[in-house]
Amino acid sequence: MIAIRAMGIHNSIPDHHQPDLAAKLRALSGKVYRRTDHFIQLAIIGAHMAAAGQELSPQTATYMTSGQGNISVFERICDQRHVRNQLPRPIDFINLLSNSAGFYVASHLGLSGKNLFLSHHRFPVQMALLVARNDLILGREQAALIGGIDEWIPRQELARKILGRDQTTVLGEGSNWMLLGKLDEEAAVTLEVTPRILDKQQLRQQLASIEPGASLAFGKRFAAAEREEIMNLKRGWRRYAYEGFCGYYETLPLFALNRFLLQEKGKLLHIDVSDGRYMIMQVSNQG
Repeated sequence: MIAIRAMGIHNSIPDHHQPDLAAKLRALSGKVYRRTDHFIQLAIIGAHMAAAGQELSPQTATYMTSGQGNISVFERICDQRHVRNQLPRPIDFINLLSNSAGFYVASHLGLSGKNLFLSHHRFPVQMALLVARNDLILGREQAALIGGIDEWIPRQELARKILGRDQTTVLGEGSNWMLLGKLDEEAAVTLEVTPRILDKQQLRQQLASIEPGASLAFGKRFAAAEREEIMNLKRGWRRYAYEGFCGYYETLPLFALNRFLLQEKGKLLHIDVSDGRYMIMQVSNQG
């Protein structure tokens, strides 16, 4: 278990165009970066919101994850190479590496510690949190700033194909961050990630120990029938429904956790599913 020191949420459901994030970043921080794109601006905004009012050590480690990374710049480079038969623009080539977003976040906040971009096919948020958690528990890091970033792209047909979603799915974008630290007596907000991918039987065994009164949230890939089946396993659980406040993107678990912690007290169990496998995270807000 580790402590959550601060949170930042940037979550939106664009309509026909990507929002003007450069204008929002300037309004938030008074800064603008000439060679950034939408994905990088999205990352900076969420990190800035989490770090606002905090005294961050320059050695704070930065961990970023994304379901698909910088899709827009990948699409532009494919167009430049295979449609226009041109070399990629230098700035697009540099920004194709999602690590560029981590560089800009660290530069914006004055951080010089470890800087990692992590990806995982099934559970990007959970795996990134486990890396940060392990580094904190083992004493490799004293503080960790972790964010999940996914952008909305105008070509919605392409986006749904990449994400495996049908036409009924409303897509969104988000940049959701946590500032994490070691557990101490003053920690009122805590996080625990079960460090295993579970099958259905193992999931039921894990849930058997969860007391009545806990809130449960589910990843957006859950079918409604399976959600209800889990909720009916024990009386007294409360369903925490965050889905109406966001579109679909792959790092939504961080949005769900942060929204609960900023608005509610108590314990939240987040259950995610992918290809018949499950992961569990739990946050507690006693402050």
